Amino acid sequence: MKILPLTKLDKLLHPDSVAIIGASPDKKKVGYAALRNMVLSGYKGRLYAINPKAEQYGEIEGVKVYASIDEIDDHIDLAVICIPARFIPPLMETLGQKGVTYAAVITAGFKETGEEGAKLEKQLVEIAKKYGTRIVGPNILGIVDTSAPMNASFAERSPIKGEIAFLSQSGALLTGILDWSCAEGIGYSSFVSLGNKADLDETDFIEALAEDEHTLAILAYLESINRGTEFIKVCKEVTRKKPVIIIKSGRSEAGSKAASSHTGSMTGADTTYDVAFEKSGVIRAEDSQELFDMAFAFSFMPIPKGNKVVIITNAGGPGILATDAAEKYGLELATLSQEFKDKLKLFLPPAANFNNPIDALGTAQAEDYGRVLEQSLLEETVDGVIVILTPQAMTEGQETAEKIIEIRNRYPLKPIVTIFIGGEILGPHIYQLKKNKIPCFPHPERGVRAMAALAEYDRIRNRPVDDEIPDLKRDKDKVLEIIERVKSEKRNNLLGTEAIEVAKAYGIYTPATKLARTAQQAADLAEEIGFPVVMKITSPDIVHKTDIGGVRLNIKSKEEAATIYEEIMTSAKNHHPETKLLAVDVQKMEKVGKELIVGSMKDPQFGSLVMVGLGGVYTNFFKDVSFGLAPLTKLEASTILKRTKTYTLLKGVRGEPPSDINAVVDTLLRVSLLVHDFPQIKELDINPFFVYEDGQGVSALDVKITIE
Repeated sequence: MKILPLTKLDKLLHPDSVAIIGASPDKKKVGYAALRNMVLSGYKGRLYAINPKAEQYGEIEGVKVYASIDEIDDHIDLAVICIPARFIPPLMETLGQKGVTYAAVITAGFKETGEEGAKLEKQLVEIAKKYGTRIVGPNILGIVDTSAPMNASFAERSPIKGEIAFLSQSGALLTGILDWSCAEGIGYSSFVSLGNKADLDETDFIEALAEDEHTLAILAYLESINRGTEFIKVCKEVTRKKPVIIIKSGRSEAGSKAASSHTGSMTGADTTYDVAFEKSGVIRAEDSQELFDMAFAFSFMPIPKGNKVVIITNAGGPGILATDAAEKYGLELATLSQEFKDKLKLFLPPAANFNNPIDALGTAQAEDYGRVLEQSLLEETVDGVIVILTPQAMTEGQETAEKIIEIRNRYPLKPIVTIFIGGEILGPHIYQLKKNKIPCFPHPERGVRAMAALAEYDRIRNRPVDDEIPDLKRDKDKVLEIIERVKSEKRNNLLGTEAIEVAKAYGIYTPATKLARTAQQAADLAEEIGFPVVMKITSPDIVHKTDIGGVRLNIKSKEEAATIYEEIMTSAKNHHPETKLLAVDVQKMEKVGKELIVGSMKDPQFGSLVMVGLGGVYTNFFKDVSFGLAPLTKLEASTILKRTKTYTLLKGVRGEPPSDINAVVDTLLRVSLLVHDFPQIKELDINPFFVYEDGQGVSALDVKITIE
C-alpha cells in the first residue's frame, strides 16, 4: 500500500468519510460525545458508527451502527478511536488491512501511564507504520475543523468559525481556550489535540496548515518538540507566509543536569527553545494570557508595515505605562510632524500634550478621540494606533467606542488596539468593541504586547534572506583523527593541545602550544616557543584549571619553567589524587586584548548552540552572553554578538579604538561549522578569547572540548 506523504493532511482535516469506533448511546461516554459532535458540526461527508452491539443499538443520533469496520463497503479517511487501550493494537491491524488513511486515537492509557503503556503505544505505531496509516495521538481530545465542517472530539462545544488554527498537547487547555474564545468571539479554522505525538506531531500540522487557505495564523501550546531540526526547517518557510505563535511550557531549570563547562552552566533548560524559535521565526508567548491576547490581535487586526505607533490617551499615567511597555516590547513611538500637531491644536485644549503619546486630557469627548485617531491613521509615519480610555466624569464611553468602530471600518489597513481601563462602567463598551472585532484590553501592558506581536510578525515575514552557510576552509580529516583517538582511549575530554589542534584545523587562531610531561621538557619547550610563556595543567579530568592554581603566567626563563612545572603538578595531584593522566601545556604568552568567551553546547532536540559573550573569571557571574543555533549564517553570527553588552565595548568606549569585530564573527562561524560537522562534540569552550584592535585579529588562548 502506498504510504502518504508526511504532511499531506487534507483527508485528516477535511475527510470524505469518518468512522467513530466505540460509538455509544451512553451520554457519559466519549464515544457518544464524539459521534454527537460530528452530527452537530454539520459534517457533510459519510459518517459511520462502529460498535459490536450494532444489532442492539440500530442507530445512535440518527447514524446507523455497524458491528465492525469490515462491514462498511467504503474507504475510510479517518477513524476516530474511543475504545479501551488494550483493544487498539488488534484494531489497528484491521484498520490497516482496510486501508484506513488516518486514525485519531482519543483513548488514554499509553506512554503517559508508564512503562507498560509505552510498550502498548510502540506496538500501536509499529502496526500503523506497517500499513501506512497515520496516527494522531493517542490520548487526545480530538480534531476539529470548522471549514470541513467537522468536530471529531469530545469537547463540550464547537469553536466559532474563524481563521486561526490551534494545536495543543493538552486537551484540557484546548477545552478552556475553546470556552474562552467563544465568550470573546474569536473563531478558529482548526483545533488539533496532539496528545502523546506517537506519530504525527506539531511539525506535520504546521507544515500542512501553511497551505490551508482557511488558516491565517497558527497558535500552539507545546510541552516538547519531537523533531527539532525539521521543526526549524519547516517553520522558517511557514513563518514567511503565516505567523506561528507558540507557548512552550516547562521553562524552569529544575531537573536539568549541571554542565561542566561555562557554556553548559549558562544554557538554561529553556534557552534552546528561545534560540530555536528565533531562528525559525516563531513568536513566543510568555504565558497563557499573552497567547490569548495575541490570538485576539491576530484574529481581528491587519499586520502593520512597521513598528511605529501612536498612543492616544485621556490620562497621563496609563500613557506613560504604555510608553514604557512599547520600549520593552520593541515598538517605537512615531515622530509626529508639526503639521499633524497643528491640526490637533485646532480642537484639543491648550493643556493637552501634542507629542506622542498624545494626551487629550480627561475632558476628551468621543469626537476628540475620533479626530486624533483619524489623523494618526492618515500619517505616513504611523504603522498602528493604541487608544487608551479611562472613565472620567466627562468620558463618553459608548460614543467613543462607536467612533473607534466607525473609523476602523473606514481605515482597515492599519491595526488599532484599544485599552479601556475599567470594569462595571466600561464593560458594555468593551463588549461593543470586541463584538465589532476590535481588540480591547484592560491593562496598557497587555494591549501594547498584542500590538508588538503584530509588528514583530511584520519583521519576521520581511526578514533578510540570509540562508547561506559560509563554506570556510577547514581540515575535517584532522579533527576526525583526533576525535577517534580520544574515543579509542575511552576519554570524553580532549587534552588542551588536542583541543587547540581541533581549533587550528578550523582556521581559529591559537598561540603556539606544546605538551610537556617532565620539568625538563617544559623548560626546553618554553625556550623553543620563546619567552614569556604560560603554563597550565592539562588533564581529561580537570576542567577549570584556575580553581586549583593550574595556570601560571609570564614565565621568563627555563629555570622558572621547570620549577613551575613541578608546582603545578603537585597542586593538581593534591586536588585530584585519582587522576592518572596529567601533563602541562606550555603556550606562547599573548598580549592582552578584550576578553570574551566563545562556546557551544549540544541540545538533543535542536543540535548545537553557539555562545558568545563576556569572558574571563567573571563569565558565570555576569552572564552577558548570547546564543544562536548552528550552523550560523553570517547575519546570525553578527546578530548574536550585537545582542551582548560586550559588543558596546568592542565598538570602542571612552576614546578606545574599536576591536576586530569581523574576526569575532569569523570565529563564531568557524565554531558553528565545527560543531555542526561533528555533532559528537557535546561541549566546547574558548575562554579566554582575546580580541585585539580592528584588523589585528583574535586569539583563542584556552580551548576545552568534550565529546559524547
